[in-house]
Amino acid sequence: MSVNGSKAFARGLTTLAVLVVGAWVLGSLLQATLPNYFTGILTFVAINSVLALSWNLVSGFTGQFSLGHAGFMAVGGYTSAILMVRLKLPFVVSFVSGGIFAGVLGFLVGFPSLRLAGDYLAIVTLGFQYIMLAVLNNTTDLTGGGLGMAGVPFRTYLPVASLTLVCTLWLLSNVVHSKQGRCFVAVKEDDIAAQSVGINTTYYKVLAFIISSFFAGLGGALLGHFTMYLHPDIFNYLKSIESVSMVILGGLGSLTGSIVGAICITLVPEVFRNLATLASRIGLTEAGDFLRRGWMVFYALLFLIMMLARPKGLMGGRELTWAGLRSLAGGFAGGKGGRQWPSSK
Repeated sequence: MSVNGSKAFARGLTTLAVLVVGAWVLGSLLQATLPNYFTGILTFVAINSVLALSWNLVSGFTGQFSLGHAGFMAVGGYTSAILMVRLKLPFVVSFVSGGIFAGVLGFLVGFPSLRLAGDYLAIVTLGFQYIMLAVLNNTTDLTGGGLGMAGVPFRTYLPVASLTLVCTLWLLSNVVHSKQGRCFVAVKEDDIAAQSVGINTTYYKVLAFIISSFFAGLGGALLGHFTMYLHPDIFNYLKSIESVSMVILGGLGSLTGSIVGAICITLVPEVFRNLATLASRIGLTEAGDFLRRGWMVFYALLFLIMMLARPKGLMGGRELTWAGLRSLAGGFAGGKGGRQWPSSK
């Protein structure tokens, strides 16, 4: 490794260490000071962000459309829970094993099917998800079958979820800015042109699918150790659609956009739920019932308006950076930099 390479590697490790410590300290402070309701919402935001980041890698950066990510979440969640409950393995080992097993299945699914593209690939990955649900429903002794698996140890505290999110974002950011990441984008932009310049498109599609499946598995493990209960219906096709919605709303090809989308998709139902409760408490019972029963209509309208106003998502493929935030602050203060936000770097 050259001197410049060693310095860059050292800077990367330093940055990761600072982010890890910062995420753990901030998560611990919030866990200690906020009510359980708010820490629960923040934990769900972190879990959904990990899922959205994983889906964005395979679809936003490599151009493959997967509808089976909830299946990989299920693999990670059940694997981690079974290893911890049945084999009494430590949480960290079970948690990472859940991601690894999901990555292995990602390879087994991706290798034969990623020669397909578009609708055909989406159908194959959706088929994988249904296969996983059938397996989980019929392995009663191991997974609890249709009754679900109760008694999963609670380990997804807010600091753990924050730490996982930060590490996921850091690792995927390094991947997409590496040689492999540029190959992912080349495959996405023009498959045939990428092949003509010597890029092994199948290899990079499978690689992106494995990495994406690994992080989806971690998201599933976080979810299982947060809800303390797993059921196959939690990981049905709606969960996959939810991950697609988060990325489309935040912006395809934008890592920070994935997190923005996850925040929106997680918070909007909570906002309507609280508005319904508030309306009922102040005597507007019918309005509260209407909001409680019809919030999905408002949800769909908000999504429709957002897509009409910003069809490329809120971030539009750009990333939110520290420089961009400083530029935004300068823009609010009347400085010149406001026009430059968000940064595309």
